[in-house]
Amino acid sequence: MTNIHEYYDSMADISVSIRGAVENLELAKKNVQEALIAINALRKQGDTTISFVSNVTTNDVHRNLLFLELLLNQNSGLVQYFVFQELLSLTTYESSQEEFQLW
Repeated sequence: MTNIHEYYDSMADISVSIRGAVENLELAKKNVQEALIAINALRKQGDTTISFVSNVTTNDVHRNLLFLELLLNQNSGLVQYFVFQELLSLTTYESSQEEFQLW
């Protein structure tokens, strides 16, 4: 009988862990959405660096946040076409800019 009890205890532990993971994913989605709102406000001023000690620009942060949003949505089984399209256009724009700078 100890095997059955251990099995149900393990299933209960797994259930609690999954619930915590789902809650953390939802919190991460909310935080990414808030960060996207904040970075979009900064992007209106142009592609500027985030701090004096870093070369990271607002477009870099925006691209990374879009990628995180896609990753989090895929964990839920969702794919938002417009976020994917925006991320794709950002990477296409940057690669064409890099090719332009080579000439």
